[in-house]
Amino acid sequence: MRQLDLPASFGALYICPAEQTEKVQSAAAHAMLTDCLPLYTKDRRIRLSGSPSVLRTEMGKPYFPELPEVKFNLSHCKGLAACLLSPFECGVDTEGRRPLKPPVVRRVFSQEEQTALEAAKDKDLFFTRIWTLKESYVKALGIGISYPMREVSFTFTNDGIRCSKPDARFWQTIEDGFVISVCILNR
Repeated sequence: MRQLDLPASFGALYICPAEQTEKVQSAAAHAMLTDCLPLYTKDRRIRLSGSPSVLRTEMGKPYFPELPEVKFNLSHCKGLAACLLSPFECGVDTEGRRPLKPPVVRRVFSQEEQTALEAAKDKDLFFTRIWTLKESYVKALGIGISYPMREVSFTFTNDGIRCSKPDARFWQTIEDGFVISVCILNR
């Protein structure tokens, strides 16, 4: 497990290798949550007594009922697991480079994103970067992919990532061939 250099105001982000099967990937992400929660709460001077229980909202977003000041989100894919801890509602998504899927682009990319995709040198990487940003946003909202994803649009600028939704901040990195996107809600 290693911690990535996420902006401190976002919280803390940890990653670790994960096997190929989804069950093992999920177990790796949950084990990482168990390992990094004490580190995070100690850094933030939050009292942690034992392992807090994890419950889920109606839409399935996990949370700690005994630690309302700590929000978290997990992600995993073939080869990598990620754990995000934050004082804010948050979402993380990670994917290896995915091949461009035109039906997905037509269904979830805004017109501005589709135009940028056409101009991109590495279309598969651009597709993966936008997809993980959208996933991190809907995970932070806690509603999953039922959200109309075309309604949130991203642009890459010299200053970072610009989003059509002013209620969120984003961070993204590429580590060992994996795209990792983080969303923090400004609520």
